[in-house]
Amino acid sequence: MTKYLDYFPPPFLEDMVRGRCIPFIGAGFSLNAQLPPGVLMPDWDGVGRRAAEALRDYSYTTAIEALSTYEHEFSRVKLTEFLVEALNASVIQPGSAHDAFCAIPFDRAITTNWDFLLETSYARAGKYCMPIVSEDQLAVQGDRAWVRLLKLHGDLNHPNRIIATEEDYDGFLTRYPLLATYLSSMLIDNTAFFIGYSLDDPDLRQIWQLIKDRLGGLRRPAYVLQIGASPQAMARFERRGVKVINLPKSDQSYSQTLTTALSELRDYWTASLPLISTSADPESQAELSLPNFAKNRLAFFAVPTALASFYKQQVYPVARRQGFTPVMAIDVATVGENIVAKVQALLEKSAVTIADLGTANTIYELGLAKLTSAGPIIVVTTDSSTVPIEVPELQRVVRPLVLDDQGIDPLSLGFVEALSARLAAAFLTISPTLTSEPQRLLDQSEFRAAIMSAFSLLEHELAQAIERLDIPLQRHRAGPVSFREMLNALRPFLADDLIQRLLDHASVRNRVAHSAVDVTRQTAFAIVEDVATAVAQLELARDR
Repeated sequence: MTKYLDYFPPPFLEDMVRGRCIPFIGAGFSLNAQLPPGVLMPDWDGVGRRAAEALRDYSYTTAIEALSTYEHEFSRVKLTEFLVEALNASVIQPGSAHDAFCAIPFDRAITTNWDFLLETSYARAGKYCMPIVSEDQLAVQGDRAWVRLLKLHGDLNHPNRIIATEEDYDGFLTRYPLLATYLSSMLIDNTAFFIGYSLDDPDLRQIWQLIKDRLGGLRRPAYVLQIGASPQAMARFERRGVKVINLPKSDQSYSQTLTTALSELRDYWTASLPLISTSADPESQAELSLPNFAKNRLAFFAVPTALASFYKQQVYPVARRQGFTPVMAIDVATVGENIVAKVQALLEKSAVTIADLGTANTIYELGLAKLTSAGPIIVVTTDSSTVPIEVPELQRVVRPLVLDDQGIDPLSLGFVEALSARLAAAFLTISPTLTSEPQRLLDQSEFRAAIMSAFSLLEHELAQAIERLDIPLQRHRAGPVSFREMLNALRPFLADDLIQRLLDHASVRNRVAHSAVDVTRQTAFAIVEDVATAVAQLELARDR
């Protein structure tokens, strides 16, 4: 049960899941930081007032004016030192809201904050974050699994890049034209999502004015996240073309409310992405179509690209024989192709994860799996490699340095056999729940999920029966074995009228998998019952 998700408009949620949303993190978000006892985090106005206290015969007006005067009186170096101290940069740590934000699989983010809370929180989550401070960094693409963090107003490690004074703001477009162009280009086809900004925030006003000047009426919608905003404040945002996502105040603190809301966004994204993803393999497509609350048999393989061919040719068949549906990130096409979101969603959905630690990327994916995956994790290493995180010895398999795609080399064969044993043990932990899952979902009135789960079970049982009964398949085409072909091969063991009903049910399953069609309890009950009958008849055939 979600608490705040319904406050987010469906068009915003759609843009987020499809990778068309760019978050902007403002100064207000840093108020959620963890601080030592007795230390307070100032807001933007508080920083300005503290600077004003150091100025003789000075009447405070705005933070920008106070910081400008401070720099004029004492120098840029002293202004930077003041900001480091005022923002408690040496002692602050990310709070729960930072961790919740960094768990959302955005692959790009923009901040106007000078601190390092986001970088620290990303590191804590096992994600590599590449801060972009200067224009010459824009051309560095890096790995697609990186999070690119554009620090639009610089940071405390780069005093000359800090945007804090009137001169800094006024000269931004002239001094950093590439940054302005880069920002505009991102927002041509992406929705801006502002967090930690108020309407009087000069950073928000500068960014939004830049977007309006560059894109005019062609700009996409923009949203700002607020908690307990007044009707007057909402109206002021709306007049400027920024839609307000206004969360209600509650007995939770501001930080707790943000943490809950951001966690719900993350859960929604990772649950929704597989449902709109596609795979060329019908089995994995069927498993991806199951909602996250339904048990599935996906086995996610996080392996080096150079070894993908070996795993597909030699290990995938073994995984299928043990009851799993194998899948890699490259097997699945997602909208937006956000690799961070895709890997995270597959890890959370899969029943088991196999991580071959041959590259930095797969080590990163292992770290994500430890944080997000509820199922067992099997780690593959070479004799000389070390595992960067603690893994039970029973879930570790050693492979040779060189693998034979043809599966002839004895060392490669031995590795596949050892991995097969680990997969068999892993399947034993989920097998009972898979058998009873269709009925469980039916009892909970999850009719669509019950149908998808029933067919997942049936197709697995059909494939297992064909292999164990050693039944030859009469095929006239290449590619995966179809549902109809499996039923025809097993006609001696299944009643004719049952086979016809199952073929009719398959049409219903296909409509459920590819559309939002409603399903009645009666239809779902008939399908689950017929699948249970077919499974029972196949078990009798195997026992003869």
